[in-house]
Amino acid sequence: MEMKEIHANASYKVLSVSLGKGEGMPLHHASSDAFLVIRVGKAVLKLREREVVLEPGDTMVIPANEPHSLHVLEDFAASVVLASGAHILFTKS
Repeated sequence: MEMKEIHANASYKVLSVSLGKGEGMPLHHASSDAFLVIRVGKAVLKLREREVVLEPGDTMVIPANEPHSLHVLEDFAASVVLASGAHILFTKS
């Protein structure tokens, strides 16, 4: 998994996230709403109440503090927009 900040200002920041087929992001949440724009690939986003298949061109808002995880079905890349001071926090196992 690669996650890097590609833009930031006083209001928001943009992260580029990429993962290979079979990789995933364990349970985590962001401290602000997260706006996702899927650029490449296919993945399953697991939320508390449902699962969503994400594909190129899809957009989605994940509310602040909503626990979720991601399982990649095809090499995957997305842009994630967060509030400027937001943090991504992974759940300790």
